[in-house]
Amino acid sequence: MATKRKITITIDEELAGELERAGSMSAQLNDAGWTLLERRRRAERLSALLDEFDRTDGPLPDDPEEDARLDRLLGGVG
Repeated sequence: MATKRKITITIDEELAGELERAGSMSAQLNDAGWTLLERRRRAERLSALLDEFDRTDGPLPDDPEEDARLDRLLGGVG
């Protein structure tokens, strides 16, 4: 089992209520934190990959329609 550390956080009242009703707040926030970190790591790896593509193949041409399509496909990441 991972070592735990007790901290104090401040969150929105409504969010706190929802989390309390759903079970262990600590467990939920711990899971959410790991999920957030993994998403950040994946976004950083994707950004590095795209930067490498730009270096090796040059940047993609400006295409607002394609940009909008990719934004929809990626769920607004960017």
